[in-house]
Amino acid sequence: MRAPISRLLGLGTAAAVAGAITFGSGPAVGVTATEPADTGQQLSIAEMDRTGNHTMGAGIAAHAGETHVTTFPDATSGGGVSAQSLSSSAAAATAGGPPPGRVQGFDISAWQPSVNFLQAYRNGARFVYVKATEGTSYVSSTYKQQYATAKQRNLYRGGYVYAQPSQASGAATANYFFAHGGQWSKDGKTLPPLLDIEYGSAAQGTCYGKSWGAMRTWIKDFNRTVVAKTGRYPAIYTTTDWWKRCTNNSNQFSKNPLFVAIYPVQNFTTPGTLGRSWSKWTFWQWAASGTLPGDQDVYRNDITYLKRFASRTS
Repeated sequence: MRAPISRLLGLGTAAAVAGAITFGSGPAVGVTATEPADTGQQLSIAEMDRTGNHTMGAGIAAHAGETHVTTFPDATSGGGVSAQSLSSSAAAATAGGPPPGRVQGFDISAWQPSVNFLQAYRNGARFVYVKATEGTSYVSSTYKQQYATAKQRNLYRGGYVYAQPSQASGAATANYFFAHGGQWSKDGKTLPPLLDIEYGSAAQGTCYGKSWGAMRTWIKDFNRTVVAKTGRYPAIYTTTDWWKRCTNNSNQFSKNPLFVAIYPVQNFTTPGTLGRSWSKWTFWQWAASGTLPGDQDVYRNDITYLKRFASRTS
């Protein structure tokens, strides 16, 4: 059985830590996208719904009913966290780290507009995924700058899409990503585009009102569009639980690298049972905060293999 997931998604100052944030419904559909005014404001699922801008894993936290707060790293810290978790198990997740030989990384969005990529590199990061779009209604105003700076700081980088399957088709979602800054390059430093697909809101339903077959078709449409434009299969970020619920544990996506989300963890031996499409994971999101900006991620092998992975053309 998959380990319980704990997320640290409420964002605010130390004063905000005293008040718990309750995660409510998930993504709203067709909202007008706006950006956060600064890095010190409190953030909840309701705020992400209002802005149409959800962090990677927001739907997972809402589904789990977690109640947490933390703080953004400031522009100079490179991600060093001053955070207090309302869950001891989640706090334990940030105490560890990947064992030697696995490559550390992180993922960010416009909710982290001031990231010190150089310091993140010094702290051990070698890759980053940056949010570009959400559904067909949101474009991150920080994506292009974050994506370019990551390359300048010698990080392998990729762009991600937060899926809203009830908004538009998989093909339309992929085309929106490419039309609004989403990129892939055969430069040996670019990771494949990433599809972030997770739990819908209470109003949408866990699987966005789609049957197993319809959800599989939606993902295949996204796949075909990305492959046609880049030659590479996109990575898929999800949980094993969502995959079972919403695709009937499909085994049809083995060509897509898996970015699995599961934590807290006590060790890094395995993230547990994977969806039937995969015999191994490629990336693992193991904590919501830590020594790097944003969520804490790890690549399954060493830097030599990451270089080969980024250099692939299929």
